[in-house]
Amino acid sequence: MPKGYKPSKESIRKMVETRMKDGSYKHTQEQKEKIKKGLSNPEVKKRMSEAQNRLWSKQKHRKKMSEAQKKAWSNPELRKKQSEAHKGQIGWNKGKKDLQVAWNKGKSPSEESRRKMSETKKRLYSEGKLISPMKGKHPSEKTLKKQRETWMKILSNPEIREKIVERNRQHTLRMFESGKFPTKENTKPEREIKKELLKRGYKEVEDFIHQFKFMDKFMCDFCFPKHKLIIEVDGDFWHANPKKYPEDSFLHPHQIKGKGRDKSKNAYINKVDNGAWTLLRFWESDIQKNVVECVDIIERALKE
Repeated sequence: MPKGYKPSKESIRKMVETRMKDGSYKHTQEQKEKIKKGLSNPEVKKRMSEAQNRLWSKQKHRKKMSEAQKKAWSNPELRKKQSEAHKGQIGWNKGKKDLQVAWNKGKSPSEESRRKMSETKKRLYSEGKLISPMKGKHPSEKTLKKQRETWMKILSNPEIREKIVERNRQHTLRMFESGKFPTKENTKPEREIKKELLKRGYKEVEDFIHQFKFMDKFMCDFCFPKHKLIIEVDGDFWHANPKKYPEDSFLHPHQIKGKGRDKSKNAYINKVDNGAWTLLRFWESDIQKNVVECVDIIERALKE
């Protein structure tokens, strides 16, 4: 065959059919060794890699390959032949567990790596080089339902739920220490109390004040000025609920600091106007359990 000669598509098809019939398409052991030796050459590897990149960089070629593959697999006879040919064969990775394990399994990126990845992503998004695949898209109701069901299934395991809570807590503490944590005002338990008070006919500003600065000293969650009643809503973690954190348990520095502030606040409120002010404290878990009962206690204190 002269140099530079390119056979036609018809000729290639006939050659492939002939080789498939007589079995000459299979490489001999000598040919296999030659191929293996050639592939071990770094220059050959480099040329093959460059050629492959050039080939796959062409969108038309990828499209043609995809269409040809789909067309071929639409033939039931071909699928049947392929299935029979692979029957009884052992997969190349069967029993080789070490090949199936991801290189980064069990490894967590360092803080520095996370920071660099985050900065790179932000830069690419700002430059328009990286666009989120979900931009402008909203999940369907079916997808949302599946996500909710999956999360409920995951959270039903108490060990996993505790791990998630602890991870979120550590993240919050890191943000708090770095100064990025938002002001802890109008929390969910506070909103629950406020919602129940409004439901019972109490009016904000007229009857009670949310986020009241007591004697220009410190902020209180709720205050009924006419009745001289102060309401404090305490988070279980930040104020170290004794039901969850007994006296002998290890406390975080923020919890110790929070307990100290609470003692100072209690002492100050009880001394003002010869003890005319009343202070009620409610734990976050108690509000979540029964907010109606908590507001009943507030109403009894108002009547007294």
